[in-house]
Amino acid sequence: MYFVQEGIVRIIKITEEGHEQELSRLEKGGYFGELALITHRPRAASAYALSAEVKLAFLDVHAFERLLGPVMDIMKRNFNHYEDQLVKIFGSKSNVADLR
Repeated sequence: MYFVQEGIVRIIKITEEGHEQELSRLEKGGYFGELALITHRPRAASAYALSAEVKLAFLDVHAFERLLGPVMDIMKRNFNHYEDQLVKIFGSKSNVADLR
């Protein structure tokens, strides 16, 4: 998981047609990569620096699980609800899976 400490980061994915689709732009305080930590699946989006200087903080899966330990089961249950909300936004479960 990455936390933006400075600069602007663009999150994109490549569509089935091979085009870039911008998912978001993140500034200081933004974060990305959390779904991969919860689901243990590879990331399907890419992050690119948009400003000359970008500073990120990194939290690996072991530190994430150590930090959240007892609440991981609750987070995974809540993730199912979160996934349902994403389906409403993106239209299908396959589109949500593409974001992981």
